Amino acid sequence: MLDSHEHLHVPVFPLPRVVFFPGTTLPLHFFEPRYRAMMDHVAEAGVTHMAVVLLAPGWEAEYEGRPAIHRVAGLGRIVEHERLPNGTHNAILRGVARVALEEHPSVEMPFRMATARPVEGHGVPSAEALAGLVSASQAVAVEVRKQHPAFELDVAWTGDPGELTDQLADQLVADIPTRQRLLETLDVRERVECATAAISELLAIFRGSRPPPFTAGN
Repeated sequence: MLDSHEHLHVPVFPLPRVVFFPGTTLPLHFFEPRYRAMMDHVAEAGVTHMAVVLLAPGWEAEYEGRPAIHRVAGLGRIVEHERLPNGTHNAILRGVARVALEEHPSVEMPFRMATARPVEGHGVPSAEALAGLVSASQAVAVEVRKQHPAFELDVAWTGDPGELTDQLADQLVADIPTRQRLLETLDVRERVECATAAISELLAIFRGSRPPPFTAGN
């Protein structure tokens, strides 16, 4: 975890359908020339962290340039990195913080850089609210196992209700705008409420007459 007063200058990887939560793991494959260059820079400069951020609506028209991004992103520590023989890269990130990005205007590099400043959560959800979130999540897991018997929730309880909510949302909330809203919600009480509502809606769908194929996370 980063201290709230700490900030890092990091490469930025903007994606159209990925919201990266603290406390979760994200495997990535980099194949576009600019992101190959970014990962070459990571290796050569000893960069240890990078930000993964959701592209803002309307990104399609400017994708090859610098389309607008959301201000709040997930900051990840690079725990594995491999450069493949064809010049592409694989990496695994471990989410360490929510961050507000202040993008650098520099055009010296083909990829984007920003200052990442941690934004901390606040507020303590009630025990009842947290129990409701866990109960809904466990009920969804039971329904998912009817179609995918090997499915298990992957949660490491650290005693932090915000991190627990992030981990459950990462696995059970598929709607991208909802995921971004959860990432941007700093009041943990509101985050728990929002995640519970989204997961309860999924549970209602599973228990309805037309359950969809299960798609969790990104």
